Amino acid sequence: MPYTINTTAEYHRGKLETLGWELTVSNALHPENSPCRTILKAPSSYGRHLYTYLQSVLPNPDFVSVLEIGGGYGYLMRDFLDCKPDLKPLMLDISPVLLQKQRDTLKDFDVIYRLGDFLETDDALLKGVELVLMNEILGDFPTAVDVPRDILQHDLSPQALDNALKRIRRLFDSYSLGTPQTVTFHFNLGAIEAVEKLCRAGVPAIFLGEHSCEASIPEHFARFIRVEASDSPQRIALKGHDEYTIKMSHLQKVAESYHYRILRGPFADFLDVSYSDSLLALLTNQEEADDRDEILIHFLGDLFQYEYLILLR
Repeated sequence: MPYTINTTAEYHRGKLETLGWELTVSNALHPENSPCRTILKAPSSYGRHLYTYLQSVLPNPDFVSVLEIGGGYGYLMRDFLDCKPDLKPLMLDISPVLLQKQRDTLKDFDVIYRLGDFLETDDALLKGVELVLMNEILGDFPTAVDVPRDILQHDLSPQALDNALKRIRRLFDSYSLGTPQTVTFHFNLGAIEAVEKLCRAGVPAIFLGEHSCEASIPEHFARFIRVEASDSPQRIALKGHDEYTIKMSHLQKVAESYHYRILRGPFADFLDVSYSDSLLALLTNQEEADDRDEILIHFLGDLFQYEYLILLR
């Protein structure tokens, strides 16, 4: 059947050299002089904002054992350690280059590092972990592209499907993921299997944050800020590889089947924007925006385009 599996594993294992060109929300807020900090009510880093938010919603805000999967340059974990120095972090990454970047960033802290693909790790890795962070990494997991909707028909024998299609069909059946609206669809296979693995292990608290294909924006901002929404994950073309946006409702259904309580919303929930007169003027007159203004407009859109799930047991 005419479908492909988009994977970033080869790129991250052997070709990635820098994240400097990839402007994630967390990276946009990293520099102390970032213009993106100026539109927040509290002009601080992404990690500090997220840590404060988790403190307000986690049943056990005094967590110690934390696993970050795909930690980028280590900035998020450094913020967490600055807030809570007694943390015992484990950093797991498929990229040897990024794992070394994390070692450099976190050199002043007691951190364990492991190179590997989370989907291939033993479940024992999760024993005793109180919090798992998967921040802006889910789009890097394998995505099935142009999957024929017909594979979900129950009159089609599973023996007619290859291994990946059998996995997709199992996930649809196991978690009642519904019927795609189009004849072919994209499917976040790796991201869903990763969440399934975490939930099956019973990790008490899980934070998932990524570019969502189901994003929405408050009605009163709709004429100022544009976000893209779709029933199916969408391709994001990046340097040397493609990623896909995430259908967060699929991850939510997996977590619900394991009896997790779920908090869901846009990053704007914990990155609180100060809607000053100058910002509203900028949004009203975007055709006059300079380079700095364009950064702010893009960043503000991302605060609604990116969604989080917090899974709690």
